[in-house]
Amino acid sequence: MEHSFTASKAVRAAMGERASVRIAHLVALGLYQAIDFVFVVLSIMVCYKVYRILGLGQTVFYQKFDIIRTSLLLGVGTVLIMQVFGAYSKQSSVMNVEEIRKTLRGITAAYVLFMFVLVFGHFALSRYVVAMSYVFSVGLLLIVKTCLYHMQPFHGSVFNGLAQQRVLIYGAGELGQALYREMANSPKLGILPVGFIDDNPAKADKVYYQSGFKTSKGISVLGTLKDIERLKEQLDIREVYIAISNVDRLKLTYIIETVREQGMKTFFVPNLYRFYRQNIQVSQIGQIPVVAEDEAYNQRYLYVKRCLDLCLSLIVLAVLSPLFLLIPLLIKADSKGPVFFKQDRVGKDGKIFRIYKFRSMFVTVDPYAVNPLAHSDPRITRTGRFLRKSSLDELPQIINVLEGHMSLVGPRPEMPFIVKDYNDTHRERLKVPPGITGLWQLSGDRKKAIHENMDYDLYYVRNLSLSLDIAILLETLMFAFKGI
Repeated sequence: MEHSFTASKAVRAAMGERASVRIAHLVALGLYQAIDFVFVVLSIMVCYKVYRILGLGQTVFYQKFDIIRTSLLLGVGTVLIMQVFGAYSKQSSVMNVEEIRKTLRGITAAYVLFMFVLVFGHFALSRYVVAMSYVFSVGLLLIVKTCLYHMQPFHGSVFNGLAQQRVLIYGAGELGQALYREMANSPKLGILPVGFIDDNPAKADKVYYQSGFKTSKGISVLGTLKDIERLKEQLDIREVYIAISNVDRLKLTYIIETVREQGMKTFFVPNLYRFYRQNIQVSQIGQIPVVAEDEAYNQRYLYVKRCLDLCLSLIVLAVLSPLFLLIPLLIKADSKGPVFFKQDRVGKDGKIFRIYKFRSMFVTVDPYAVNPLAHSDPRITRTGRFLRKSSLDELPQIINVLEGHMSLVGPRPEMPFIVKDYNDTHRERLKVPPGITGLWQLSGDRKKAIHENMDYDLYYVRNLSLSLDIAILLETLMFAFKGI
């Protein structure tokens, strides 16, 4: 009787904490909505000023009241439509790509709807202003959301400081580690993983770090299933997520019952993590869940991506053409040898191509040796240190993009002798063109070998979209110049 009372008390406490988490999410959600509203309204006001300065509306003058009324209407409408499109959901993804994608779709739908209202309603506003404000607001919101994602005082602390549910993850294997990364990457979920429990004695006290931009943070294996009662009291745990592979029904039932006896809620993660390829859909036939996989790539996306590559590459060549003249002079003045470093790499569908870089090491260095991990590496020239620090050594790969062997965004191309040992999972990254920049290149794990950090490239291949490419390009512009 006493145990039952204690368990029910724990359940009530957990429900109270969950309510606090929901309230915290609503508060933080209001902040995001307020920011979006302000920037959409601001875009209308700024673009109207530009409209007047450029002389597009010299013969038409709009009353200030009409501009304010219209901008407020569009701001409210945009936030509501973005809510419908899920732009304010709790779930975050790598680099906040899902929120960026839904924001782009939501704001586009809002402006399309507004154009119909403008035509058939009684709102005095030039279509020039609407078109300019759409471009301005899209660019502004995407940049702001990318910045907010990297501002820990906003992105993390706003949610962490309000309320989070402390949980344990049962299973420190690949599935459990992947779950930890997703939880840590999504503070809006209100879930704070504080440690693993695992019955494998070899994993005792082992620390697992969050991949990506926050590699300094990690949680350790705190004990086994026998320690669940102690950990519950010491760490104030109310929920346990079970993430173990190849578990039989009896073992799973025993784990769930043991956790429930302590008055804690259990969540079971099905082992579909490595099953995912491109798109996965879960449906039901009666009461039976059915998982369908679709490996078809969107050909329209690939066509638009190629057009984007060509346009942006030509712009980069035009803007940075002075560097293509200056850098070769610096390389020649610093050390003997050719200006360009050339090497065979493996591209889409396993095809070999020649990659170009500005040479940053002495010509005596083996071109297939292990990549330098520090600027002090004696193999790097003085000019090479600057080129690597600023990532300018990668500029000649624009030529590879124009040739069609590479894209601006994609998995990093690997060397043939490494690809030769790929397994079926590794070969997934060869389904798309390799890129100059990508998730792995921007991550905190870029100092490690590519084939040891496949999660980034596999995520990219399985989530191909223009919004993902745009997010990565924005990330590259703002945060990628960190060097090795």
